[in-house]
Amino acid sequence: MDNKIMQKWLAAGNVTLPQVLVENYAKIGMNEQEFVVVLQLQSFLEKGIYFPSMEEIAGRTTLGTEQAFRIIQALVNKQFLRIKQQKEGEQVFTESYTLDPLWEKLMIFFENLHEEKKMQSRETEQMSLYSQFEQEFGRPLSPMEAEMLSAWVDQDHNSPELIREALKEAVISQKLSFRYMDRILLNWNRKNIKTPEQARAASTAFHEQVATNTADKSNTTRVKKSENSIPLYDWLDKRKG
Repeated sequence: MDNKIMQKWLAAGNVTLPQVLVENYAKIGMNEQEFVVVLQLQSFLEKGIYFPSMEEIAGRTTLGTEQAFRIIQALVNKQFLRIKQQKEGEQVFTESYTLDPLWEKLMIFFENLHEEKKMQSRETEQMSLYSQFEQEFGRPLSPMEAEMLSAWVDQDHNSPELIREALKEAVISQKLSFRYMDRILLNWNRKNIKTPEQARAASTAFHEQVATNTADKSNTTRVKKSENSIPLYDWLDKRKG
């Protein structure tokens, strides 16, 4: 390719549009013709031409001047575009286009899209949590159990990972019940335990403490215990809490 042509291309610059607009312009209520006009307006603005004529806009597209005018009006009505007036001198006013309303709408859309994806991810995570509970219980959850599981997430703000740790603790302790797991989560919340790592460390400490207490009691009563036998911690027994 001729270097001079390449230099002209580079000197002409690029038009910058957010990728989120390119991917979602239809979702915010913009059609293809409006998108093309926005693209041309952005190109003009980046070159310092703040109020191009209808002829200039239409000349870059397959649109006629009347079509270009109607599309500009539609963009204004949809609050994607605003025409600003500025006073220069005593009786001189200048007009310019600004796409600030579009960027503001796009920001709101992007935030809503992000929240929607978070909600979908959360729903998927909760469904996975329900499935894991049903697998451990070997049956579908009752409406009351399902409500309690939702409350652990929505009201008590326990993470699904922390709830899974409570489920593991209940399985290990051979006390698979929602009341038992609720007691575990309550105990962890009181101790500000928020992560699975903290929960596992707390469970290990509990079991070791109970094992030590039981071993001391066994020595006193001279009851022989197996070294590999670790008593199960009862989270419902307040005397051991």
